[in-house]
Amino acid sequence: MTQYVNINAGYLEVDELDNEDHHAHEEYVITLLLSGYVTLKSNNATLIKPGTLTLVPSGFAHTLVKGKAMSVHWLSFGITDEQHAQNNDLFLPFTQIRQGALPIAQVSKTRLPFIITLFEEVQRACSENKPDVVLESLINLIISEAASASSISPVYLGHETKVSKAMQFIERRCCDGISLKDVAQAVHVSPAHLTTKMKASTGYTVGQWIIKHRLKVAINRLETTADSIEHIAQKLGWSDVTHFIRQFKKAYQITPAAWRRRHTIKP
Repeated sequence: MTQYVNINAGYLEVDELDNEDHHAHEEYVITLLLSGYVTLKSNNATLIKPGTLTLVPSGFAHTLVKGKAMSVHWLSFGITDEQHAQNNDLFLPFTQIRQGALPIAQVSKTRLPFIITLFEEVQRACSENKPDVVLESLINLIISEAASASSISPVYLGHETKVSKAMQFIERRCCDGISLKDVAQAVHVSPAHLTTKMKASTGYTVGQWIIKHRLKVAINRLETTADSIEHIAQKLGWSDVTHFIRQFKKAYQITPAAWRRRHTIKP
């Protein structure tokens, strides 16, 4: 089972939205629009109508251009093992979106009540601090429903951008001591060109994305192994454990040791 971290969910009502800032999320995001409309712009502008699931992969640059009278369920989560997720059929819709497919799935009227219930159950599980396995099961069901509802086919796929390819390389190799130069070489562009494109598209640098994904792997190790914090830091590429702890606390507002205590189930 894919392990999720930083799971958050909620329900929003927005009267009007106009030209939200261009950005990319560190987490994966799934939304279900219940009423109103909103236009999402990535490579192209897509009008999202009620009964539509929107799937936004981690690091996927997008802008909400215009929306009105919206009510929406939303869910966000990080993944501790991106390479496993990329090889998991469940995550095929996210892979296809990175390859140029539209980031939406129209839900049938017969499935809509069930999917709404799933979002509500995720929200309840988050608020009641239910075990991780409960949240993971609910998220997998939502993704499965999106995959079933999606009409994505190879005919509609475009070309992956250099930024998208760079993001996937970072996700796969973040703990291998890679640098900006390595990422640029992997996608066949200069470091300067990739730096400009990555920052403009996602709001973060290549180095920042490498750290973000390494920290997610660190979370997995903290929760699933008894390795010392020093050993985890060293294995994942930090030569200075103090620097690792500082970056971890900056990202999650908690130390690695405190995270482990909070998320480890005692026998």
